[in-house]
Amino acid sequence: MFVALLRLQSLAFWRAPYLASRLALAALKAAGVLYAVGSAAILGVVLPDLLGVVAPGVDALAAVERGMLTALGALTGLRLLFQDVPTRGAWAFLLLPVSRRRVAAGVLARSLASPFTLVPLVFAVPFALRTVSADAGTAGAAAWTLVVVAVVVLSHAVLVAWKTQLGVRPLAVVASAALAVGVVAGLDVATGSVLETARSGGLGVVAGLLALAAGGLVLTLGGLASALSLDAPMRSRRRTPRRGGFERPGVRAFLDLDLRLVTRASFPRGISVNAFVLSVALSVVAAVGSGELPSDLMLIFSAGALAGSVGQFAVPLTSGHYDRLMTLPESIGPFVRAKWVGMALATLGLGVVQATLVLALAPTRAWLIGVSVLFSLGVLAPAALWGSTFGPKPIDLAERVTFNYKVQSFGGQVMVGATAALAGALVVLGGPRWGPAVAAALGLVGIATAPLWHRALADRIVRQRHAVGARFRASL
Repeated sequence: MFVALLRLQSLAFWRAPYLASRLALAALKAAGVLYAVGSAAILGVVLPDLLGVVAPGVDALAAVERGMLTALGALTGLRLLFQDVPTRGAWAFLLLPVSRRRVAAGVLARSLASPFTLVPLVFAVPFALRTVSADAGTAGAAAWTLVVVAVVVLSHAVLVAWKTQLGVRPLAVVASAALAVGVVAGLDVATGSVLETARSGGLGVVAGLLALAAGGLVLTLGGLASALSLDAPMRSRRRTPRRGGFERPGVRAFLDLDLRLVTRASFPRGISVNAFVLSVALSVVAAVGSGELPSDLMLIFSAGALAGSVGQFAVPLTSGHYDRLMTLPESIGPFVRAKWVGMALATLGLGVVQATLVLALAPTRAWLIGVSVLFSLGVLAPAALWGSTFGPKPIDLAERVTFNYKVQSFGGQVMVGATAALAGALVVLGGPRWGPAVAAALGLVGIATAPLWHRALADRIVRQRHAVGARFRASL
């Protein structure tokens, strides 16, 4: 199945349009991967010699053992942002008399063979062969390597579960990911260092982590098999249908529709939960961080994960109900206002949760959550909404992968990235007090001028719809 998936992806690549540009992009990616893999392999061999020259008093083995789990945690975060789960190549097999778990196993193996898995291993193996074995022998080096393998595999299981099941089972996925991370972190704190314990003969720790990684893969395989089902019903918590005001295109009607989409469709729900968890994590990390400048910047942009993520998908989400409402007279204005109001309510609720956590961890920085909420509503939300109009095509609500940066438009990502650069520039130039104050002032200006940019955004959507209609009529 793994070979069949690779063959299908290869055929899709070579038969797709714009082959020249795809070849150039593939060559660029391949060069980056080869550079990363080669650098990691070389560093795994020469790191003790390099530290002996640069920092003679630093023990290479102790330094790696102190920083390895932190590096793998950061790698897991990069996985969630940039690694896809290759489910699209598996849809064709679902129409054949092939076991769905077998198809899911092929997808799982295909996603495991990624640079995010390869890079830490090509560093760990030569480092263990040369440095760890010299200190603890072959058995200690093997146990040390197995711990690294277990953590890498566990991070891959968290990635697959997060991207394929978050929209269907948000509480279970978040709790499972937190449990997996907590177990590894707890073992590391309890033992002083998981890697050092494994190197010194702690076979119980090695066996426990391997069992945790294997259990994570088994659970992930079952969830992935259910996510690959073509006829899996969408579960709804509401057993009785609510009546909505869909006869008139008012703000309340669009808000009611958005609420139904978030609670019933996996893609919007997954995007919202993913942004909520990211925002809370950013606020906690910033609250316990020691650096004033990066922590302040992180707090200012922490509430923006919700507005930035949801805002980029607000306009291109497809739904027959949207089409019904937006064909009525004067419907685009309420549509735009409802998108902003929905993000405002969600961001305010998120701000309350973040402020509670920051007040408990770092009370002197809690005011920055208010700055973050104002900046998100007045600057980031308009940029994300405007950027969502650059989307090349509608986004299918039935999409099973929770977060996929490839379905976002490049223009939308630039708009959101520009607001992050603006916040960073304000903090750097204005200092820890005036920078956030100016960011809050800009947010207030954006909120006060909301009717103006609402109207401008509605006019842009109207022009886009007319242009699409004109092209359609011209093609007849």
